[in-house]
Amino acid sequence: MFWKKKKEEKKQIKNDKDLKIEKAETQTSLKAKKSSEIVKNKQKETKKNSSSTKPAKKEPEKKLATKKPKAKVAEKKAENAGIYRVVYDKTDRLWKIKKDGAKRVIATMPTKEEALSRVKELSEIKDVGFVVHKKDGKFQKK
Repeated sequence: MFWKKKKEEKKQIKNDKDLKIEKAETQTSLKAKKSSEIVKNKQKETKKNSSSTKPAKKEPEKKLATKKPKAKVAEKKAENAGIYRVVYDKTDRLWKIKKDGAKRVIATMPTKEEALSRVKELSEIKDVGFVVHKKDGKFQKK
């Protein structure tokens, strides 16, 4: 008798789960139908509104700026070359190498000596100067 009750309870639980799943499926299908109907209605309204109004006049296209001569571009690149900076980041506890005007960090090093050796290599390759900062952010004497 005890086992029969258990079986009946299991069947009841299974039936309840099946009913919940069916309800969820029907609700999602109803929501999908409603949303598709809403989209269709909006499309109809926009078509009606666009047909009743006069078409807008097209404005003449603006010409894009022409390219600058290569000599001027090269001069600007030379001006914007910037210098390298070795800065200590307190949150990461790392020394970072940045270039003036750049958003990204070039390199990160755990020690100041490693950062100095790397920035010296970079400055020699690019023929650009560098500035070293102390941990507190002040300039370090050269």
